[in-house]
Amino acid sequence: RCSVNRITSKSEANRQSGVHQVDEQRNHILDAAEKLFLRNGIENTRMVDIAAETGITKVTLYRYFPNRDVIAVEIQVRMLSRIMSLVDPAEPGSALESTRTLVQSMIRNFEALRDAYRYVGMFDKLFLDNPPDAALTRWTKEQLVALSWDNSHRIAVTQEDPQREPLLMVVSTVIWFLEKLALRGELTWSDQAVPLQRYLGHFEDMIVSYIDSLQPAD
Repeated sequence: RCSVNRITSKSEANRQSGVHQVDEQRNHILDAAEKLFLRNGIENTRMVDIAAETGITKVTLYRYFPNRDVIAVEIQVRMLSRIMSLVDPAEPGSALESTRTLVQSMIRNFEALRDAYRYVGMFDKLFLDNPPDAALTRWTKEQLVALSWDNSHRIAVTQEDPQREPLLMVVSTVIWFLEKLALRGELTWSDQAVPLQRYLGHFEDMIVSYIDSLQPAD
């Protein structure tokens, strides 16, 4: 019986080791693809480029991912999670308070998250800025749902919350604004004398003022 248990334990250890190696290789591929996407653009990156950057053959790459678009979706989820993990309030209060804290952190951490915002902008332009009934748009949304990315962006609102719709709109607006800013590197070409941080400060004031306006009167 002890011999059987040892064999079983060894088999389980080998299985877990194999799973770990697969996960490690997948992450290595995603790291390489992320670097290429940010440097060259998603549409200008081929599977052969990702394989070369990873240091594996194209045949090996296809064992892990069926195509470039699936890789792009996984990196999108990774980038959104990166944004939210950095800025999520540790002790959320009311929906209004937690949303205020969330969007302030998103704006104030713009420089640290610039690449993440830039990637989200690149991804949205290619995969989601199409008619809602377009095949690519439908496929992308299905993939995001399959990877368990929730459209509420993890803010503390429930289906019954009376401010649910405006608060979700606020978070989406902030992400949209910051991704455009990260892509362009400026707010407007017409006035280069205004520092970017000042524009971000004005934007934060505007967003926070709107959130505060949603506070029910006593």
